[in-house]
Amino acid sequence: MRQTQFVLRAVLVLLLLCVTACTTTSAKCRNNRCTVAVKTTSSTSAEILGYQVTFEDLVAGRVTVGYAGARHPIAAGQTATVGPMTVTVAIAEPGRAELSITADQRGGDNGLRRQSGASALNPEA
Repeated sequence: MRQTQFVLRAVLVLLLLCVTACTTTSAKCRNNRCTVAVKTTSSTSAEILGYQVTFEDLVAGRVTVGYAGARHPIAAGQTATVGPMTVTVAIAEPGRAELSITADQRGGDNGLRRQSGASALNPEA
């Protein structure tokens, strides 16, 4: 009985670690536009359209998007300029967000150059 309780507790701890530590970011990109899905309970970053972007504070109605050290809280249904990108938040729920990110073709990169080469989140680069 004692061994069974130990095993059950160990399984419970592993499940809790997975639930609290699970972070995924996926992007479907075409030309200069990506649809991005983020799932995290803390923060995560990903290369989107050649730019390193962070996602944090995924709460009901808002997500914070970061680029080049600047943080931009964006409400669901709203659009904001984040460095050289235009970001629209379609869905913002606790731990989950869906966004549309478009690269600015006018060169508004704040002195930072776009990275070249393909990435897992931008196979068309």
